[in-house]
Amino acid sequence: MILRYLAYFPINLAFVLLSYLLAPALAGLSLLTGPRLPGVLQWFSTLDADLDGGVTQRVRGYRAGLRGWRLWWQRTCWICRNPAHGWQSTVLGMPAAGSAIVQARLSLDPNQQLYLMKTAAGVPFFCFKRDQPLAAGFYVKLWFGWVNRAYDGRNHHYSFQIGPKRA
Repeated sequence: MILRYLAYFPINLAFVLLSYLLAPALAGLSLLTGPRLPGVLQWFSTLDADLDGGVTQRVRGYRAGLRGWRLWWQRTCWICRNPAHGWQSTVLGMPAAGSAIVQARLSLDPNQQLYLMKTAAGVPFFCFKRDQPLAAGFYVKLWFGWVNRAYDGRNHHYSFQIGPKRA
């Protein structure tokens, strides 16, 4: 389980970095093709929402009705906010159908969770989440393993997230 996670890390990192590099071009393409990236280009964004997902999910700072450069910038930011989630789900993810949580360790600290899970075929996988509070309403999001919830309804996506967030 840990070895698979570590083996996936380099290729995941490469796709995340590629997402950041391609984000402006992908957002530009979306102005021509619509808010959902076509085909395998969807690997560079989320599968559970289109590039205007920040609006529908009411993420602070995302606005409806934008056009032109502002829409391009908002979609670029969305790709950077969710880099390579499609890749992490489709290629590196664990199948959700028939998967089960074997053990959930929810600590007394509500900011920390550990899940041990297995696929229908018995392949074990894990999810560790920690939101480490900082000062002034900020925290560091630490997520490792495969997310315990299949956001796209098909796969638990591979996760390596370390990032500052605003509460």
